[in-house]
Amino acid sequence: MTTATEGLDARLAAMSPAELALLEEELRAKVWAKRWGKWTPYPWQVPPEHIETLGWWLQLGGRGTGKTDGCARYMVEHVNGPACDPRLKGGHRMAIIAPTQGDAVEACVNGPSGLKGHDPRVVLRTTTGGTFARWPSGAEAKLFGAHSPDDVERLRAGGNRCLVWMEEAAAMRRLGAAITHSEMGLRIGPNPHYIASTTPKPRTELIELTRRTDVTVTRGRTRDAVHLPEEQRRKLIEKYAGTRMEKQELDGLLLEDIEGALWSRAGLDGTRAGAAPPMSRVVVAMDPAATSNEESDEMGIIVAGLGQQYIPDLNGTQRQHGYGLDDLSGRMPPLDAARRAIKAYHQHRADAIVAEVNNGGDWIGTVIRQIDPTVNYRTVRATRGKLTRAEPVAALSEQQAVHIVGSLPELEEQLVSWVPGDASPDRLDAWVWALTDLMLAPAGNFAAVA
Repeated sequence: MTTATEGLDARLAAMSPAELALLEEELRAKVWAKRWGKWTPYPWQVPPEHIETLGWWLQLGGRGTGKTDGCARYMVEHVNGPACDPRLKGGHRMAIIAPTQGDAVEACVNGPSGLKGHDPRVVLRTTTGGTFARWPSGAEAKLFGAHSPDDVERLRAGGNRCLVWMEEAAAMRRLGAAITHSEMGLRIGPNPHYIASTTPKPRTELIELTRRTDVTVTRGRTRDAVHLPEEQRRKLIEKYAGTRMEKQELDGLLLEDIEGALWSRAGLDGTRAGAAPPMSRVVVAMDPAATSNEESDEMGIIVAGLGQQYIPDLNGTQRQHGYGLDDLSGRMPPLDAARRAIKAYHQHRADAIVAEVNNGGDWIGTVIRQIDPTVNYRTVRATRGKLTRAEPVAALSEQQAVHIVGSLPELEEQLVSWVPGDASPDRLDAWVWALTDLMLAPAGNFAAVA
């Protein structure tokens, strides 16, 4: 064996760089051909007939149903099919849009269900023009995010494409802008079109897509995802059985307004602000995770402000309005949460970090003062039930005195899906603390003026 290996090493060492590159390309092609025929799709991963003339193929599915896998497979098949424009090298120029560009790299290209999993010939290249997934033929897919204003500007100048893949569309901070700007560049070839994959969430843009005649929707359920380990499927189903989470996260159902919820999707959309006005006060509100369960509990971190201008609300009362500026919540160690809140405090020139300390949140102040003693920090303690605290904030939204700037998808999902009596999620709690501090607490300016 050693002799054979040594002989192979010697032959490789004697090859020129061009010969080595050609050998690598041939090996990748053989691996791709071997893998290609072994993929067994779920029914919902099979693209609809005549997809090119439909406009959109939208995969809605629960966790583990292979949404990314199906879209990656389709893009590879598209690249190896007829050229959309024979004048282009490789015949195809495509785009992949994900919540962030990093998500596009990790999930859509490098991940086990990404492009490389279906076609090992794909390489990832970053140039002055952006980050691209490229094939030996010269076909390419440019990677975009849809999170920040800069992402939107990159999409605006993203170039023309023959196919756009939108990954986890419902989780995109700027989904509407992503659709608008990518649509304007979708004009290469006779039938440019979209493919999209997402766990459904009550986003207005997603709901509107499902109602369009040029969109074909396929749906997959976690309980039917036989390639997912059986034990994992069983645990997920048992944990969420009979809940809205089961319908959305496991069954892939798009839930719209939920009976009993304090906030509505239409209400949030009707008061949405395109940009933040000048602020008189800004706070960063923190609601600590109730437990150390990394699977379910998040640290709620919400940035909100009180506008300087007095504007009529729904009742005609002149008042300062509240604005949701950012949602930095997530699952993270305490030290990371404190650093994230401090960074937001300085970036937004906030007046204070406000933290709830009922559920073991006393650590927040200690950590914040250790990292940055200049931060103005104060605590709040819940003396009333969650419903009693949330109702006045929901009333402010009904009075059209509170606005979300742009889109905060995860927060909005919690607002429109929480029903009093359920455990309230951490983003929602932080939102309530922020607006209470700005508009309802004694220090807040809630009183009407002449």
